[in-house]
Amino acid sequence: MRGNTFGMMDPSLAMALPPNAHDAARRRLEERIEAFIAGYEATGQQPDSFAGEFLVRALASLKAGDYATGEARLRLAETPADRRSPQDVATVPTGYALLSTAEHRRSFERTKLGQLR
Repeated sequence: MRGNTFGMMDPSLAMALPPNAHDAARRRLEERIEAFIAGYEATGQQPDSFAGEFLVRALASLKAGDYATGEARLRLAETPADRRSPQDVATVPTGYALLSTAEHRRSFERTKLGQLR
């Protein structure tokens, strides 16, 4: 997408988007979150604090309808521990109990149900 000099999308270009682009972006993010959670379910592992935090942030973006931000946050959740930037690691709060994979699954399912209403 072309932007103006302030980095904002030219409003006239928004008209060129297919009418179902928003729905397609939502479905794509839902599919990626599904695969991410399913990967943990298949291995029986739990996400570490970094992956869990950015998964929660991706789910919040999904709920808010901000799918591009959700994609970016999910990419961070998927980042292997040895490739995470110190700046991103520093944004993860500490001192709280981690959510289990099952809790992430329940949150995702509730978020999806909310999208249908």
